[in-house]
Amino acid sequence: MEPSSVVLRIAPGRVGAQSRPPGGGRARSGADAPDTPPERRAASPDTLSRPWRLIAGGLLDSRTAPWLLPLLQARQRRLALLFLLGLVGAGIGLLPPWITKLVIDRGLVAGDASALVAWSLALFAVGLAALGLGALSSVLHMRASVTMLADLRRSLIGAVLTRPPSWRAQHQTGELMARIDGDAAEVQKFAFNALLTGSGALVRLCGGAILLAVLNWKLALLAASLAPLELLFFARARPRTERLARDSRAARGRFAGQLGEIFAGLGSLQAVGAEAAVSHRIEAAQRDLNARTVAAHLWGEATRAVPQVLSALVRGAVFLAGGLAVIRGDWPLGSLIAFLAYLGFLTGPTQSLIGLWHAQARTRAALDRIGGLLQAADTITPPSRPRPLPRTGGAICFDAVTLRGLFRPVNAEIAPGEACLLTGASGIGKSSLLALLHRHADPDAGRVLLDGIDLRQIDPAQLRRAVTLVPQRPFVLRASLAENLRLTCPEASDATLHDRLALVELDERFRAAGLSAVIGEDGLTVSGGERQRLCLARALVAPGRVIVLDEALSEVDAATAARIMARLHARWADRTRIITTHGDAGVHGPFDRILAPSPA
Repeated sequence: MEPSSVVLRIAPGRVGAQSRPPGGGRARSGADAPDTPPERRAASPDTLSRPWRLIAGGLLDSRTAPWLLPLLQARQRRLALLFLLGLVGAGIGLLPPWITKLVIDRGLVAGDASALVAWSLALFAVGLAALGLGALSSVLHMRASVTMLADLRRSLIGAVLTRPPSWRAQHQTGELMARIDGDAAEVQKFAFNALLTGSGALVRLCGGAILLAVLNWKLALLAASLAPLELLFFARARPRTERLARDSRAARGRFAGQLGEIFAGLGSLQAVGAEAAVSHRIEAAQRDLNARTVAAHLWGEATRAVPQVLSALVRGAVFLAGGLAVIRGDWPLGSLIAFLAYLGFLTGPTQSLIGLWHAQARTRAALDRIGGLLQAADTITPPSRPRPLPRTGGAICFDAVTLRGLFRPVNAEIAPGEACLLTGASGIGKSSLLALLHRHADPDAGRVLLDGIDLRQIDPAQLRRAVTLVPQRPFVLRASLAENLRLTCPEASDATLHDRLALVELDERFRAAGLSAVIGEDGLTVSGGERQRLCLARALVAPGRVIVLDEALSEVDAATAARIMARLHARWADRTRIITTHGDAGVHGPFDRILAPSPA
C-alpha cells in the first residue's frame, strides 16, 4: 500500500529543497486571539426580572439569547433604579396639568389671590422636582447606556477574534465594522428605550386616561377612539419598516466594506491604474446606499405623519366640543385646559409605545446581522472540561489526519526539540495542516495531539500559548514598536524586546527612534521583509513549546534568513520547530525530520 505521507529522519545539515517563490495569502496568527468571551455563555429568559423578560420575549430567539441575555442580566439592578426613577418622574409629570387647573379655577376665575399664590408655588415646586429628577435620570441613563454598548461591542469583538482565518476571508472589514458599530448601537438603544421609555409611557398613558375620565368621561371616550386606528396602521406598516431597515443596513455594510478594501489595497490599486474603476464601484455603492436610506427615511416620515394627523383631528374635535361646553357654562375653563394637556398624555405615550413596537422591527434587522458574528457556523467549540498540558513537552502527533480532501491521511510523530521541515507542492494544504495546530479548524478525520492530548480537549487560549504560529503574511498594529512586540507578552521588559530585535537584525533599523518608533497601519512604514522579521521577533518574545514558521521569512533575503534561523535553532533547541518554505530549505535548516503530505 502506498504510504499516505513521507516522514524521514535524517542527519543534521543534509536537507535542501527547491521551489518557486511563494505567492501568499493573508493569514493571521491566532497567538493573540483570546479565549471565548464569558458573555457567550448560555442563558435563559427565566433568569431575568419581569421587565427584561418582556423585552426578551419580543427580541430574542435561539440565536440571540445565548449572547444577549447575559448582557441584560448583568444590568438588572442598575437599570431597576432607572426604571423606578422613570416611574416616579412619569408620576410627577401627571401633576402640572391638574395643578394648572387649580390655579385657573380656584385662583384666577375664583378671584382668590392666596389660592393663586399657593397653587402657583406648588406648580413651580413640582416643575423643579421634575427638572432635578430628569437630570439625575439622564446622567444615570447615559452611564448605564454607554457601559452596555461597550460590553456589547466587547462581546462582538471577542467573538471575531476567536474566528478562524477561513471565516475572516468571507467578510469585508468595513462590513464587520458596520455591524459592531451601527448595529450594536441600534440594539443597545432599543433595549434601553423599551424598558425606560416604555415604562414611563405606560405610567403617563394609564394616569392620563384615568384623569381624562375624571375630568370628562364622554370626551375621554372620543380621545380613546384614536388608539385602535393607530394600532391598525402600525400593524400594517411594520413589515415594510423591517424590510427597509434590513435593506438600509445591508447597503451601509456593503459601502463600508468596499471603502475598507480600497484603503487596504491603495498602493496596489494605484500601481495598476485602477483609481477610476474603484471610484466607479464606490459611486455605485453610494447611490445604492443613498436610495435605500432615503426610502427608509421617507417611510419613517410617513409612519410618523399619519398618527400626528389622526391626533390633530381628535384634538380638534375635543377642543371644539369642550369649548362649546365652557361657553355654555357646563364646564370650567381650567378643566378644559387640563383635559387638553392630559390628552397629550394619552396620544403621546400611545404613539411612543406603538413606535417602540415599530422600532423593534428595525432592531430585529440589527440583531440578525450581529447575531451572524456571534453564531458563525464554522466556530470551533472549546472543550467543556479542558485537560491541562504537562509543564514541559512539545511532541506533535498527526494521527490519520485528513482535511477537506487536500491530502491523504497524514501519520507523523514529531518528538520534542526536533526541527521538522514540512514540504510539498503549492496548494497541497501545508498551511491548512499547520492551522490545525491552533484549532483554526478541526480535522475531517483523525486526531492531532500535543504531548499526547487531543487538541480538541485543550483550552484554545492555552493551546495558542503553547504553539507559537508565525504566518507568511503577518499583521502589525498602527502603534509603537514596543506595543507591537508586547502583544504576545505585555509584561516583557525593554531588554527582552531589544534582544529579540537584535535576533532578527532589526536593532539597527530602529536604533534612532527606539521602542517608541511608530509602525504604520498594517506595517505600511516598513518593508515586507522587515514586517516579517518584526512579527517573528514578536512571536519569540514569549515562544511556546512548539514554534511553527509558515513561510515566515519568505520576503527576507537568503543570507539574513540563514543567520536568523541559525540563532533561532541555537537559542530554542529544546523547542519543537516546524518550518515550511518554498525557498532553499537549507537556509532554514538543519532539520531532523521531513514531513511531506501526499495529494489526495
